[in-house]
Amino acid sequence: MLRVRWTKEYLFPIQHKELLFQLVKREIKQKFQGSWLGLGWALLTPIAMLAVYTFVFRSVLKAKWPGNESATNAEFALQIFSGLLVFTFFAEVVGRAPTLVSDQPNMVKKVIFPLSILPWVNVGASAFFALVSVIVLACAAILSKGYATVHLLALPLIAVSFLPILLGLGWLLSSLGVYLRDLGHVVGLILTPLMFLSPIFYPITALPEFVQSLMIFNPLALIIESIRNVVLEEQWPNFLALGGYFICSGFIALVGAACFHKTRKGFADVL
Repeated sequence: MLRVRWTKEYLFPIQHKELLFQLVKREIKQKFQGSWLGLGWALLTPIAMLAVYTFVFRSVLKAKWPGNESATNAEFALQIFSGLLVFTFFAEVVGRAPTLVSDQPNMVKKVIFPLSILPWVNVGASAFFALVSVIVLACAAILSKGYATVHLLALPLIAVSFLPILLGLGWLLSSLGVYLRDLGHVVGLILTPLMFLSPIFYPITALPEFVQSLMIFNPLALIIESIRNVVLEEQWPNFLALGGYFICSGFIALVGAACFHKTRKGFADVL
């Protein structure tokens, strides 16, 4: 039975907000430490990616977006970019999760350090770069259409629905990664096919009906389609589906937190 006392520490780490902010800030700075552009790379990278996708898929591969073959180069690139930014965010969080604790042996041995915030730091740092990509996507869509729509206001709701599953997998994988050192390689093997099994390079509607029904088990499918609806299609997301997604991802967060809480006592002995 989960106790509210420690569950609150995991899900709502308000008492560690200052420490959390400083760790996320340090994590972001470390990625560009010593570089000439610094944080400017956070903006330049998604813009460069957007340009590369447009050139490769349209000019080289002559690809067309299923269901909208008349889409312009910009529209095609934005469709792919909207899917890839979600996958990149997910892959950065989940790919690093198995080594979050094992890479911090000094912190593990400090009893006063709240290890439960490490997944929060991981998600927070990755969310910063994902936010920059979302801003680039929204600005590109607005420039392409010539106007902004009120549907963009639904983006925070989509982000809130996505957050619990990222944290849950962070707690689960980081705790298991202490005992199973090969877990990081296993996760890497899973992420590669997940990219092609997610509706990144195609819409869900392009799949056979029986495959579309299986997409409910893909943690990225609804988030990708919701962002496309809001930013590119000028439609509201499926709020009922997002509500169900939030409940399921919340359950995963609780399972991950419970696993982390039960196994953390042995971290110091293993490390």
